Amino acid sequence: MNARTLSLVACVSCTTSVFAQERLGLANSNYAGTTGMPLNPSSMVDSKAWLDINLVGVDAFAWNNFSYFGKGDYYVWDDVFKGNIPTSLYRTNGKQKHAAANVRVDGPSFTLSHGKNAFGFHTAARVFVSAEDLSEPTALFIREGLDYVPQQTINYDQNKMGAFATAWAEVGLSYGRIVYQEGKDMINVGVTAKYLMGIGHMSVYLDEVNHTVVDDQDWAVSNLTGQYAITEPGFANGHGFGVDLGVTYKRMLEEVGDYAPHTAQSDCGTIDYRYKIGVSLLDLGGINFNKNSLIRTFENSTTTWESYPDAELNGIGDIDNLIASQFASDAGSMKTGTRYSASIPSAISVQFDYNLGKNFYANATWVQGFKIGKRTTGIRRSVIGITPRYEHKWFEAALPISLYDYRSPMVGLAFRFYNVTIGSDNILPFIVPMNIYSGNIYASVKITPFKNPACGKGRAAKKSKKGRVKPGSAVDCPAFM
Repeated sequence: MNARTLSLVACVSCTTSVFAQERLGLANSNYAGTTGMPLNPSSMVDSKAWLDINLVGVDAFAWNNFSYFGKGDYYVWDDVFKGNIPTSLYRTNGKQKHAAANVRVDGPSFTLSHGKNAFGFHTAARVFVSAEDLSEPTALFIREGLDYVPQQTINYDQNKMGAFATAWAEVGLSYGRIVYQEGKDMINVGVTAKYLMGIGHMSVYLDEVNHTVVDDQDWAVSNLTGQYAITEPGFANGHGFGVDLGVTYKRMLEEVGDYAPHTAQSDCGTIDYRYKIGVSLLDLGGINFNKNSLIRTFENSTTTWESYPDAELNGIGDIDNLIASQFASDAGSMKTGTRYSASIPSAISVQFDYNLGKNFYANATWVQGFKIGKRTTGIRRSVIGITPRYEHKWFEAALPISLYDYRSPMVGLAFRFYNVTIGSDNILPFIVPMNIYSGNIYASVKITPFKNPACGKGRAAKKSKKGRVKPGSAVDCPAFM
């Protein structure tokens, strides 16, 4: 194994530089259904889609503040799509480096909005990676290898940095309900309970480390305090639970005291709003890894790693054995376990949506990530965005404009053609040559019956002047409240 590979091992692959956004282009749509649930589970209540069935969906986003493709060195359509990916560049400015990743694949899922209640079910496979607070010398060693001569023989004292990767599958049940209706005011609540099945995990957190790359053969490490945890990829290597909570206030265009969406009581339809405000807590929970798992904790450990380029590593077990052997003479400072827990990337979110009229809407969404525990858990990066959109049951278009991690401006574009969606929250690299630190795409294929089938042709009830069903009218459409 060469020096560059060993540097990656030493930092436990801290270079990962991708992250998924929140699908801002379509997540706040009134037709979002299963796409909106991960942002706020109460969004499925009073949805304009009576039933939304997701067949398959994918969401992936890449971001970091260190490595990039330089403008003028490539053009997405002519180069990247043809496989001519250029060598990345990097930016040095003395600041800490961050990166994160979240790839989500949605399997069979559905939401059903009927009356004052809403129900949902989802399946998904997710991967989350985060590198946090890396010093610039660390990032350069990771990129260039420990044989990076400009940083050799220099003593570095670094602390409080980490890298985290977790893969899991989840199955969730959701329930929501209209809990308040008075005049034109309405409040909806929703909850999603998730069973989490751990697939794999790898993390390192360094409270402190003092080190010097002596030359192209020896590496001196001292005062190492921190921990790393590993679970080799496999089926059901851990188990846990998670929950999403959401509430939405709506100021409606009509009085809603007797409103029950998609039922005869409300003409089997929905009433629009002037504006709505949603608040949600997302991904509260974690996974206990207890199969094929290992955790090591170091306290003021010291070693001199001789002939580091010659190490032969063929898997996670080899990595652990090598690290353990290097600190064997300092075993009193090293503790070992075979089980540990890792939280999933939690966040709080606020959404505001305003009805501009004639099917045009404007949305503002804020997502602030946080984490419970720090040594095995990465943080979900934050985003704030504004999204104008046009929506109709057959077609939708949105233009998300966002500030990712409060520092990286992005412009996206998203479309829905009946029940096929495709979008990106960062479309500019596909249009003009520019320095690119991120990339994003999401898509899904669904089956979406917008109307309760019990309200089909020949079954519509007579309406009053206010658009309500007249008392005593014969209707087959059932009311489920």
